[in-house]
Amino acid sequence: MAGTRPPERLTMSFFRPLFAMSATLLGACGHAGDSRPGSTSTADLGNLNQMQVTRGLSFVEAQCSGCHSVRPGIEPPNPQAPSFVAVANDMEFNQSTLRAFFRDGHETPDAMSIKLDEDEAEIAAAYIMSLRSPR
Repeated sequence: MAGTRPPERLTMSFFRPLFAMSATLLGACGHAGDSRPGSTSTADLGNLNQMQVTRGLSFVEAQCSGCHSVRPGIEPPNPQAPSFVAVANDMEFNQSTLRAFFRDGHETPDAMSIKLDEDEAEIAAAYIMSLRSPR
């Protein structure tokens, strides 16, 4: 019959299980992660940093290994270019200052000129600082 409405009791009894299931699912979603929205767990930060280090190694091998030793235990191809182990341990850089150094550009020595974009500077600095010895 067109235009007739089902009895109110039938409608509510039909939708009650749907409401209960929806509430249960929404409640479960709120507890799916132990961290608050926008926060990052220590494991997540470690994974992010490891990804940056891996990308950084690939980047510096392609862009810097012609002059610098980018891996520990290898002499730099250019004796005037410090190894990245030396950069990480002997040159008073931290990840933030090294990233800024790469972003600002530098021409020291005159044979080298570099200015990295934000992502390149971040991953290169992450890799180089991963070579830092524990202090």
